[in-house]
Order: sequence, then C-alpha cells, then structure tokens
Amino acid sequence: MSGTGERTLALALGVIWAGAPAAACRLALVLGMDVSASVDSREYALMMRGTAAAMRAPEVAAAFLTGAPVALSAFVWAGAREQAMVLDWTLIVDEAALAAAAGRIAGFARPGGDPLGPWSGRTGVGGAMLAARGLLDRAPDCDAQTLDLAGDGVSNDGPEPGPLRGALFQGVTVNALAVSGDLPVDHGTLAEEGGRLSGWFAAEVLHGPGAFVESADAYSDFERAMTRKLLRELRPALLGDRGPGRDAPIAAARESR
Repeated sequence: MSGTGERTLALALGVIWAGAPAAACRLALVLGMDVSASVDSREYALMMRGTAAAMRAPEVAAAFLTGAPVALSAFVWAGAREQAMVLDWTLIVDEAALAAAAGRIAGFARPGGDPLGPWSGRTGVGGAMLAARGLLDRAPDCDAQTLDLAGDGVSNDGPEPGPLRGALFQGVTVNALAVSGDLPVDHGTLAEEGGRLSGWFAAEVLHGPGAFVESADAYSDFERAMTRKLLRELRPALLGDRGPGRDAPIAAARESR
C-alpha cells in the first residue's frame, strides 16, 4: 500500500496516534476541507492559505488563546475513502503553537498532486464525516466538540451524510463552509433547497444546537469566510454559551444567512 493509502486508511479508522497528550480544553475542533476534482490548484492554495491566514488574524488568535486551550485537527478529503491527515491533534496553548499549526496547513501538499493522481476526485461528504468521527473518538478530553466541513459541491460518493448524524454525532456540533454556497446553481439535487449549496449543507450536514453554514462567494473569499466561521465557533465556547441541549433536533440547528 502506498504511503498516502496507509495514511488515508489510518485516518478513516481513527488509529493514528495522537500528536498531543490528553489535557483539559474547552473545544476539540476538526477542520475538514474538500480537495475533490472541482477544486483546481489555484483554489486549493486559496483554501489552505486562506485557512492559515484566518487562524493568524488578530481577533481569531485572541479567541484561540483566551481561556482554556483549544485542541485543533485538520484533514483533507475527496471520495468516500480518500482522506489525508493535515494536522493531528494539537493543543493551541500559545502563539507558537498557533503559528506552527497555521504553517502546517498553509504548506500541506495536495495528496496525489494536481490533478489528483490516484485519488478519484469525487465528493464523499459522508466519508469525510466518518473519518472525522474517528478523529473525534481520540480527541483530547474537551468540554465540547465541533466538526467543520468546507466544500463546493454535494456528495456523490459513498454514504449519504444526513443519516450519519443522530447517535453517531451525539454531543458534536457539525458546521459547514459552502464555497459559492449562496449563489444560484443549476444542479438537480439542489432544486428543493432553492438551488443553493448552502441549503443542501443545512439540510444534510448541520447537526447540533447553533450549527450554521458560512458561505464564501468563491475561493478568493475563503479567508474572509473562514475568519467569520472560526470567530463564531471559538467565541461561544469562550463565553460558555452552549445554548440548549447539545442533542436538540436538527431543525433547530438550521440557519439561513
């Protein structure tokens, strides 16, 4: 098996040894980013560098570093069985840890190259959720857990994401960042959601009280959208505002912008 294949399998099974020891923290946050065939090399760079720039933004850095630590992990995904670790669990305890995590994300080479080489290039949102579940199972002991999936298309490979919520993600908030999510698109599966990707994410991915979709107009807007999203995820945890019970019905979690 290739190195990429081994890493992908380990991530999917959740058996990679944690990079940081278990410790008290306020939030375990997983970032999962879509690198399917719809994402070209320029867009990939904008996404990864935009994520790193958002983490370095002064207001986001302050939200990371005020109060108990945040545990952060990140991976990229394409088809249902195609995930690769970007950043294993890291406790963001100071500016150096935050800078190192941002640098790791900004400099991560796209698996399979561009084009995707051995990867199928399909979009497996459900597979990405299962891989994230494995990561969360071995996260440091934190007060809350959040998964954030960023993507520019609906799922077309592997299990459908909607049925994976419920018991599998009990106690986990699942948010989304939809690229071009509020722009009308011509896609049959989106018709009932008003032709908008953000509507599909709201219906099929969001889970938990306060879950939300953040939309980027394009990959050139990714940094702004990621900055907004991180602030929204980090500040409620910082203020201790968890809202109603964490397993409230999904309908209560949906939000239009």
